[in-house]
Amino acid sequence: MNSTALAITIAYSAVSLLAIAFSLFIWRSTHGHPARRDDTTDTRRLAHGEKIWFLIAIAALGVLLLVTIPMIPYGKNAAASGQQQVRVEGLQFAWVTDPGTVRAGTPVRFTVVAADVTHGFAVYDDRNVMQFQVQAVPGHDTHIVHTFDTPGRYQVVCLEFCGVGHHRMLGTLTVEPAGSGDAADGGGPA
Repeated sequence: MNSTALAITIAYSAVSLLAIAFSLFIWRSTHGHPARRDDTTDTRRLAHGEKIWFLIAIAALGVLLLVTIPMIPYGKNAAASGQQQVRVEGLQFAWVTDPGTVRAGTPVRFTVVAADVTHGFAVYDDRNVMQFQVQAVPGHDTHIVHTFDTPGRYQVVCLEFCGVGHHRMLGTLTVEPAGSGDAADGGGPA
């Protein structure tokens, strides 16, 4: 897991825990008293206060969402200059990857599309740990940027059932060591 994904996971986990604690606090404050009361508490004012706190919580979560969306490692959020470019086309039942070799340590921008039906483009390392996954949609380029840290052969798998030959829809991607020459320029910026 890269540092950005870890930061997002920690932030969302912390906010989720705070939201649960806040919800329990509100629930306890509204359900912890006997149903019948003889005091003169202004319940309308309390109800209005609860609505205000609810709106504050929603606003805080919205701000958190807006602040963290640019850090999501998918899409066109990274500069194309200096990246390796790889075009991937999914078709029943194969992956066409051009080029099929990239360099470790340099970001790779994958442009993924499907020729026929929706496919799930996933890349696994030699320990069967998924590196990333993105949908391959017919007629629509999907972009994902990933930096491979370790050279080796990576397996490309389809994670979206695409027909009777789905289980055979496998491919490979070779990652060469950084500085190993002309591994893959991929044709320049997208």
